This record gives sequence, structure tokens and C-alpha cells, in this order.
Amino acid sequence: MINLLEASGKLIPGIEKALTLYYDINSNEMVCKGIKNPSTENTIENYYIADLAASEKLRNRKNQWQWLAADNLPFEVQSTQKTQFNIFDELNHLVLCLAFPNNIDHKMDLLFIYLNSNLGSFGISKTDKNLSTENKSIIGAMAYNCFKLFMQQQQTDSKTLLAINHKVNAIQQENKQLKQELEGLRSTYKQSILEMCRQHLDKLSAQLSVQFELANDAIQKLEQFSGNADILLESLTQSAVLAINLNFGSSSAAIVLKAWDIQINEPEISSSQATKIEGLHERYFKTFHLLEKLESAARNVINSHQKLTSENVGSACPTPISAPAISDALRNHQKKVINLMNEYPDNWPTIRNEFRPVKNIIENSKTG
Repeated sequence: MINLLEASGKLIPGIEKALTLYYDINSNEMVCKGIKNPSTENTIENYYIADLAASEKLRNRKNQWQWLAADNLPFEVQSTQKTQFNIFDELNHLVLCLAFPNNIDHKMDLLFIYLNSNLGSFGISKTDKNLSTENKSIIGAMAYNCFKLFMQQQQTDSKTLLAINHKVNAIQQENKQLKQELEGLRSTYKQSILEMCRQHLDKLSAQLSVQFELANDAIQKLEQFSGNADILLESLTQSAVLAINLNFGSSSAAIVLKAWDIQINEPEISSSQATKIEGLHERYFKTFHLLEKLESAARNVINSHQKLTSENVGSACPTPISAPAISDALRNHQKKVINLMNEYPDNWPTIRNEFRPVKNIIENSKTG
């Protein structure tokens, strides 16, 4: 109802006063508020309800609109002065009462529009002719429909705003849930990476007869890794082998790998090589990756002072593979291996020159 009160001077220009009598859900009581000269002023005043019974009687009427005499309305303006004054002393004023249903207490909320007895105060003309019964009927119906339409628009806007707020809240809750799920996935990923690294170190510990452990800063570094798992395990193997050499002669029962011990480097490919690989990746990428994996494993075998056999190379791979599996893979990729070896003569020096299965492929290509 406050919205109707504030809009009264704009919907019907020239009115002298506007009051609203309604049930306030916040205070759980009937209240009365008003504005003097609402066309130009917007100060809302609280009105004292002198006769609650009469006010309730007005609210129980079901008329959509009715004309009332100002001196019979039971309201007084609340003043800071000691003496309260009656706002209905001007008997020449007419009051149009518009009624709108209240869904809370199921009575009518009322809007009182104060007009002069002539048409001029309604903004129709400058004549001093008094309002006739016909005039009042037309004005009452038009005013009621005007304020009703305004109220319905306000309700529609409120529902739209409420729907938008609900949508925004739903999106915020969804984002919050997704964020929590993402944090959960990150936590699970960190645990999985760390468990994989520990299992790999346990395997290296058994192979190299040395107990490997991870320092806290190394754990944090491994948890932040987000690249290829094979590369991570290859780097971890290289770090473990290097740590054995650095701790040669130490009497410690275990080698503790620190963050700086673990250097995780993606395979470096020159710009010219990268261009060629991108152009041939659909045909050669798997073969290229196979050679990279065998080269890294072969280096780890040599660094750990083991014989460069297919069995040892397969065991040194991030995901261990058998010697027959290596032979099958090289046989299936034989032509592509030869092409890549010729294309990149500086790559894979260990397996090219020392690993018998690859050497055989190169030698056969020359004699064939």
C-alpha cells in the first residue's frame, strides 16, 4: 500500500492528501500513513487511529470504491507538538476510498484520495462546478482501475524480481556446490598422485635395495603436478637414481627425496621438430612417444648400473611392460621407427646405439 500512497500524486495530479489504512504484517496491526500534497511532496507521516472499531468497519466493507465525508474519518496526524489537530476540519473536501483485498487478514486495505468538491482539483478543468453523482461514479471507477492496474504491475514486477533473485541464488548455490566438488576432486587427485609416486618409490626401493622416502616439501611439489603421469614417474626414477649417486658412501638407512631433488621436465622438442610432429601426429605420435619412453627407461637402467636388456628396460618404464611386449610394439611400429630415426638422427641415442631390439630394426632396414 505504501507504493500506492507514493504514486497517488502522479496517478491523479492535484489531489491535496492521500492516506492509506492497511494491515501491517511486520507490526501485526492496523496502521495509517499519509502524504500531504502528494503531487509535489513525498514525506510520509504516521496517523493516529482515533477509532479502531470504525476503522475496522471500513476495512470490512467489500466496495471497490466509495465516496466518504472527510469529517467522519477516524484519523489524526501524529504531531511533535503537544496538541494534535484533526485533518478533516475542511468540510468542503471529498474523499474517494479505494479498497484492495489483503491476503493476510482477508480484509480490505484502503487508500483515501482527498479531492475538492469541484472538478478543478481533479485536473479536469478550472470550473468551480461541484462534482455530480455521475462525475463521482466515473472518477471512482477510473481511479480504482488505474490504481488496481498499478498494483498488479507492482505485483508482477515483484514476482519477476523474486524469480530473478531465486535464479541468482540457485546459480550461486550451484557454483558453491561445483566449487566444493572441484575442491574434492583436487584433493582426491592429490592423494592419487601421491599414492602413485609412493608405490613407484617402493618398487624402486625393492629394485635398487635402497629405502626411499619423501620430504614434506617434495610431497607438496608432487601434489601440485598436473601433467603426464608417465613423465612424472620417469622423472621420479631419474631423481631416485641421482639421489643414490649423491648419497654414495652415506651411512643413512634411507634416502629422503626433497623438493629440489625432483626435477620434472617435459620432453623438449625443437621448434622445427614440433612443426613436423604436429603435421604427422596422427601417424607418428604414438611411435614418437614409444621411443621417448624406451629412451628414458634405458637411461634409468644404465644409471642404476644394470644390463640394458628388454626385461630391465620394461621394468624401468613408468608402467612396467614385459620384454615380449616391447618386441611386439617395436615390430608393429617398425616402419615408423625407421622413418623417425632417419628424420631425427640426434634423438634417442641410447636405444639407437645400445638397445639391441632397436639396433636390430635399424640394421635390418639398411640391409633390406
